[in-house]
Amino acid sequence: MADRVSSYWIYQRPVNDMMTLQANLNRTQEQLSTGKKLLSPSDDPVGAARVLQLDQEIALLNQYERNITLLDSRLEAEESVLNGITSTIQRVRELTVQAGNAAVYSTSERIAIGEEISQRVKEMYDLMNSKDGGGEYIFSGFAGDQQPFVKNPGGGYSYQGDEGVRFLQISRSITIASSDSGKDAFLDVDANVPSFFTSASSENRGNPPAVISAGITVDQEALNDFFPENAVITFNNELDVDPPGPNYTIRQKSDGRPVDTFENVPYTPGAAIQFKGMNVNVTGKPYPGDKFVIETSPKQGLLVTTEKLEYALNNFSDAPEFSDAYDEAIFNTLENLDAALEKVALVRARIGSRLNTTETTMNQHADNKLAAQDIRSSIRDLDYAEAISRLQLEEFVLQASQQTFAKVTSQSLFDFIR
Repeated sequence: MADRVSSYWIYQRPVNDMMTLQANLNRTQEQLSTGKKLLSPSDDPVGAARVLQLDQEIALLNQYERNITLLDSRLEAEESVLNGITSTIQRVRELTVQAGNAAVYSTSERIAIGEEISQRVKEMYDLMNSKDGGGEYIFSGFAGDQQPFVKNPGGGYSYQGDEGVRFLQISRSITIASSDSGKDAFLDVDANVPSFFTSASSENRGNPPAVISAGITVDQEALNDFFPENAVITFNNELDVDPPGPNYTIRQKSDGRPVDTFENVPYTPGAAIQFKGMNVNVTGKPYPGDKFVIETSPKQGLLVTTEKLEYALNNFSDAPEFSDAYDEAIFNTLENLDAALEKVALVRARIGSRLNTTETTMNQHADNKLAAQDIRSSIRDLDYAEAISRLQLEEFVLQASQQTFAKVTSQSLFDFIR
């Protein structure tokens, strides 16, 4: 029995085939326009999953590279600032050596040296308050919007940052510090002998506020005996003395007991206040209740060192021959400047180590990213030569199918009756 072919089959089957051929042709054309072999996960589920994994890996490497770029920028800015501070310290050291030469420099010349040192201190102060490219203070720790070093109205400097250190992750296993706190770099400097620094209470009510000097050590043995105790100079009611007048009492900070005979001592603005081997001055008109703190310490910040040098030049260089206190101040300044230089050099060395690590890691990321991109390309990207050949073949087959369909459907049974 002969098979029968219905008219539906004659029309529908070729149409279906041509639609499939057209879909294949369209897909090839889309591949050529996008340059991608995988247009949807269904094309190759395993390959698509692998491409997604590689995309995530490349994105992570890109983020690490951006972190390294940011880190390098911050570290290079910090290194540049520290380089400037190093140059300034070296110049202050040269001036200190000159100021210690009694045979060459007169009192007026030493005061002139002190004026240049004062300008250098301002230069250091500005450098310590430097900002990075993002507008944040470099040496403030986590408090990037807070100026780290502030000159107190009552004398001295205070550090208003924190000890935090910011870190950036530059690889899966490497996290590097992007900054150093100002406290670590410029305050925690070991002094060659116990020293002290001064500050005014933030609650002082004098207007304008009275100012306490950085002071100088005049008897190191007496200071050593007093260390590690601290002292507070408190100005009393004028009626506490007879005749009434400004007066102050010096007490130990730990227990509030008066130091030696320094109780209700008459106050003369600018006159030396000398006790326990320390010499300071309070100038201005302190208000009753105003307090000034003197803290002994085995460390001496860079700004305190230069303040004490200025104080020595302005107050202990009057005589043709140097006093013992002046000689000791020059010697201690040189020792402490060397310690500050060593501390800054240590911080710079850490920065150099970090920059070396970022350079090596960046190179590793570049190699890993290139390898991941090559693998992704082999899975996802199109072979243009093969795709163009396939497109031409699909176009040819589709055209042949269309021509055949047109010819077949144009015939009828009457074409075969003779």
